[in-house]
Amino acid sequence: MTKDETRKILSDDIDNFRVKAKYYESLHLFEAEKYADNLASNIELALTTMPSDDDPEIS
Repeated sequence: MTKDETRKILSDDIDNFRVKAKYYESLHLFEAEKYADNLASNIELALTTMPSDDDPEIS
């Protein structure tokens, strides 16, 4: 699996958790909403530091 494929999967996960957070909010499940939103934010933060396939290797 390439780095870009991994980035795509994580981006899809972020979107999925954001949708779940909105769903939980509609059911007034505030703790579940907060957890899903925080999880999406943490994955998003990790994604910002993850290299892509185009980045040069560090020697």
